[in-house]
Amino acid sequence: MCTVTLSYNKNDETAIKSLATLLATGRFVQLDAEDDLDIDYSDPSLFEEDPNIPIIDRDLTPKELEELIIKDIHAIYAKQDAV
Repeated sequence: MCTVTLSYNKNDETAIKSLATLLATGRFVQLDAEDDLDIDYSDPSLFEEDPNIPIIDRDLTPKELEELIIKDIHAIYAKQDAV
């Protein structure tokens, strides 16, 4: 599990839609700041890199991020449909 903190302009319609798209994938959940996460940070496995996750060496635009997520979703459903 990984916690990512995002900040965005709550008055920016594009930012709101991008966040909604990201959350709609089901890969991410929104936590309230008050939520306490039960994470043991002394567990070394938390800091291991997953070799199956490609490393992107540049910042992505919201559109590029959306396209990557949609591509992943299509790949997941294609595998599920094949089973």
